[in-house]
Amino acid sequence: MHRRVLRAVSLAAALALLTAGAALADAGGQGTVTTTQQFRNLPLFSAHMPNPCTGAMGTLTGTAKTAVFHVTSFATGPEFWMTGTDEGVATFTPDDPQSAIASGHFTEWFGESFNNQNDVQHFTSTFRLRGSDGSRIVVQETAHVSLNANSVVTVSFDKVSVHCG
Repeated sequence: MHRRVLRAVSLAAALALLTAGAALADAGGQGTVTTTQQFRNLPLFSAHMPNPCTGAMGTLTGTAKTAVFHVTSFATGPEFWMTGTDEGVATFTPDDPQSAIASGHFTEWFGESFNNQNDVQHFTSTFRLRGSDGSRIVVQETAHVSLNANSVVTVSFDKVSVHCG
């Protein structure tokens, strides 16, 4: 769920920067525009979901203590590269107040490159949470999608591993 929220935010930012990129390029229509944004203490996601170890429903929230977002767009055509990295604190609050709360650290990275020949998107994340009852939750995810010029998916995978203890 958090990946969808992050992707929506990043795509909206990319579209805004692509529009600005053409206006900011030099008068000859050549060159690139690179924009970097940094964030601190940014509420990043909140999703109602099951605890991956117990199945108990609750809300996972995350606040990026630091986040960096880069976009490079080209004035000569519809090409761009973007990447983002964030890290911060995550908390799983169960719906049942008798269940353990889990909190800890997360890191995420995503990137996309687009031109008239292909579109490639990548994503990795790691969540390490410790429950108030001493339990541990580690979730890692790696995803990748490649599309050709006809928007046909040529490579796609989403690997998730969950470790409970």
